[in-house]
Amino acid sequence: MAGMEQLAIRLRLAFIDPGLRKAPFLLELRNWLAPDVESLYWSRRPVVRSYMRNAGVAMHPRPGAAKAVVSDISDAELRHAIGEKELALRPEKALRKARGVLAELAAFMDNEKVGAIFVWNGSNLRGALATYLARQRRIPVIHAEHGYFPGTTQLDLEGVNGASSMSRLAHAGAAHIPYDDGLDTALDAHIARFKSGERMRDLNPLPPPDLRRNLYARLVSRVSFWAERRALPFINRLSVPTTPAHKLPERYVVLPFQVRSDSQLMLQSPLYGDDLEAVVRDLDSALERIDAGLRLVAKFHPYELPLVQRAYRHLPKRYPRVCFVSSAPMAELLGNASAVVTINSTVGFEAMLLDKPVVALGRNFYTAPGIVESPRSRGDLEAAVRRALTVPPDAERRRGFLRFVRARFLVGGGYHDFSPRSLRSVAARIVELLAVTPTGKASGSGAVSGAIEGEVCSQPAPPVGLATSLV
Repeated sequence: MAGMEQLAIRLRLAFIDPGLRKAPFLLELRNWLAPDVESLYWSRRPVVRSYMRNAGVAMHPRPGAAKAVVSDISDAELRHAIGEKELALRPEKALRKARGVLAELAAFMDNEKVGAIFVWNGSNLRGALATYLARQRRIPVIHAEHGYFPGTTQLDLEGVNGASSMSRLAHAGAAHIPYDDGLDTALDAHIARFKSGERMRDLNPLPPPDLRRNLYARLVSRVSFWAERRALPFINRLSVPTTPAHKLPERYVVLPFQVRSDSQLMLQSPLYGDDLEAVVRDLDSALERIDAGLRLVAKFHPYELPLVQRAYRHLPKRYPRVCFVSSAPMAELLGNASAVVTINSTVGFEAMLLDKPVVALGRNFYTAPGIVESPRSRGDLEAAVRRALTVPPDAERRRGFLRFVRARFLVGGGYHDFSPRSLRSVAARIVELLAVTPTGKASGSGAVSGAIEGEVCSQPAPPVGLATSLV
């Protein structure tokens, strides 16, 4: 009876629609979240369900379950639930599928008494609909995304990147930690790893045996990884004429292209949206007026869709002063750059690690006043670039911000690392964010905002699991 009572009060956390390469890690995470949290998994992806079957967990939706459709929701409310990104990318498909997916998710969350959900990013159709339902039910939503240091992950109750609690704190000037010997040593180690060109998401070590024995799932995962990480960059390099690395100008500003369908451009780019050619045009003109000897180097994103990449073929002829590159390592480009202009790419954060001036045209957690230049309109672009090139960044303010990001925002670990340290750190942060109570409910008070607001000046200790996980 005591065991049944203990089970009855465990928080039930539902992982919604885990991606192909994330599923093994999130499935293994259930063993590290117990006994505080009971993990449930919802996905219609065949390969993910194969992983679920191998792991011996219940599959949701249940096999053979009848599909339902939500009818008591207005079209306007349904659009709100779907979110801006899916409506912009796939409006007809999203509207056609949304009512059925919403009904399945609602039945799952209610029947299984879900107390919190976990979504990766949360802007795709299933993630957005699950988040909508969770908000209605007043249960916490953990949003996850890649971290900005090698081997790290974002976990936040408000959102990711520009929608995270970290963004709000940075804009309020509250994201700062003063000098700390141990923290600065670890931060310098991260910066050294980035300068060395270390990849952020190498698989190390391998998943446990029960999540590796499914040959079909492994084959699909390997093919998917090869297509995205090997074939796609190769195809894209052939799509647009580029400037060889040895012919780059001595003085230049870097503009990293971003994937046009990414939520960073769809949701957090108020000035330019996903019109990257307009950024090239305005920035090229501004640099020519500022200093004719200062050129623009635009780097294409290696994982862009080939059809989008081919649409850029006219750019080198239309903008002859601009050098377009494809395969040049970003760390090398940043090392020789005079400044970086980005919408809200990870590259903007990486440039800060190298003490480079940054102009950010969109929203992200690092695009705060005093940390980077952030023009309020397209007309302010030239003035922002001039300031970035002539006024050195506030080194101590940036350093305090980087300490804060490392110690308070990012967790050391992620789905490419199945080491005990990685699994323990991610699980500890999830438990901390949910602030699981003895009644099995999640208070949702463990977010970055709740844990540190009003305590920053006294340099709070890192959250649970971070004291050793990021060293």
